[in-house]
Amino acid sequence: MSRSDGPHRPFLPIGNPFKMMMHKTSHLPSAVLIAYEKNLAERFRQLKPNNATDVISFSWMKSALGSICETLNDIRKLIVDLELPICSWDGKWVDMYLNNSLNLLDFCSAYGTDIVRQRFGYVMLKCALLDLESGNPQKLMLASSSFHEWMQYQRRYDNSKLQDCCDVISKLEETLNLPKIKNIPKAKDLVRAMYGLKVQTMFIFSTLVAAFSTTCRTLVDLQVPKEYLWHESFTELQTVMNGEIKNIYASGDIYTLKELRVLDENVKKLYPLLHDGLGGVTQEVFHGYCSKLKECNEKFLVGLDELKSEMDRFFKVVVDGRMALLDNFQQQPPRRGVQQVRM
Repeated sequence: MSRSDGPHRPFLPIGNPFKMMMHKTSHLPSAVLIAYEKNLAERFRQLKPNNATDVISFSWMKSALGSICETLNDIRKLIVDLELPICSWDGKWVDMYLNNSLNLLDFCSAYGTDIVRQRFGYVMLKCALLDLESGNPQKLMLASSSFHEWMQYQRRYDNSKLQDCCDVISKLEETLNLPKIKNIPKAKDLVRAMYGLKVQTMFIFSTLVAAFSTTCRTLVDLQVPKEYLWHESFTELQTVMNGEIKNIYASGDIYTLKELRVLDENVKKLYPLLHDGLGGVTQEVFHGYCSKLKECNEKFLVGLDELKSEMDRFFKVVVDGRMALLDNFQQQPPRRGVQQVRM
């Protein structure tokens, strides 16, 4: 991926497809790999939004993280079904798996920090609404100032962890090229399955970053060979998601997350009334605006908390996978609370 000459690294550019990764081979996938790829194709189909306005929402983000968890579990099941004992893996394979899973954990950590940042935005709006409810003229000015600060806060990302998330995606992209392996059908099946997991992870991670970003530079555009059974459903999903996100930016909006756009719309209704006066707006309408913003802000907090819970579950699935691999590779009893992959 390209890097700028400036002091700050740019987000991921859209429109730069990654070069193809699959070595030309006459290898035919096994029945267990076909089943794995069909499941992956179905997950991509389920993530395709039915409504363009729901391109990125908290609900979609939770479902997307859940789909990666399902694929991670499928990978562990595939290893069992292929009868490819982890203890027989080449050391480089283990290192690659551990490095990739470490990148996933790094993403969770960085993204979790940005979720906390969004929670602070919730607190800012809550304080502003409490000032409005007081009816104190001086506190009305404080509320106006809080709304202004919130709008500026959402546009500033110099101190966020989004760039760290993009760095993780870049590291995953560096390992996207499939390694050369011996002509062992089972090994080729596993590597092909891991490729699908990486593509799924990179695309979903980039979309999660776009949800809190104010630029489409966070997006990726992956080109997948047609030989994969999930090629069509993935390509359709990527085209819809990236296209609608770019449309949002083209329309003048800077927030792709549905719930964040709703908050911004309601803040923009109230802020000028506090700054310039109610004008022709009645008190009843004004209080309606306040009630609507309060409702949306509370829903935003619920969405953040549910997303954080799903991110924590994803984190645990990755950690359990790492521990199970190490337990099997070292031929030691699994640690308490970690399910061993039995061969």
